[in-house]
Amino acid sequence: MTEHEKIRDLLALAAAGALTGAEERQVAAHLRACPACSNELDAWRSLAADLQCLPTPQPSPRLLQTTLARAQAKLAEQGEEAWNRRVMIFVVAFAWILTVASWPFFHVLSRGFLSLFDPHLGQSWIAFAGFTSLVWLAGGSAAVLLALRQRRERRLA
Repeated sequence: MTEHEKIRDLLALAAAGALTGAEERQVAAHLRACPACSNELDAWRSLAADLQCLPTPQPSPRLLQTTLARAQAKLAEQGEEAWNRRVMIFVVAFAWILTVASWPFFHVLSRGFLSLFDPHLGQSWIAFAGFTSLVWLAGGSAAVLLALRQRRERRLA
């Protein structure tokens, strides 16, 4: 592509005032030496001026209200999702801490204080792990069911 062709590609942007400083200087230097490009730029400027005289389409008030309501609903939904995510992280962290902290108590209650020093975890560990797994499974299932219900209610609204 020649220099002349590159400048011709920039003329429409020059008429719209969308060139960088370096591009403007390059186009101005070329226009001083090329009357054909200068005439084409004048045509582009005339077209740009005519386009600015056209009325700007305005959306209807109903469309604005509908769009605003949708945007507000989306923002509220995103805020609710962020809140739910933070609550879920807190609940999971709390549950893990509670699980780890309750192990010694469960172990003492099931086998006595000295069993804490037993190198073999034995039956109490299996019972505790099973119980904890069931509780986590039940809690996770409840959370999933609540999320599905909430999503379905949101779609119906």
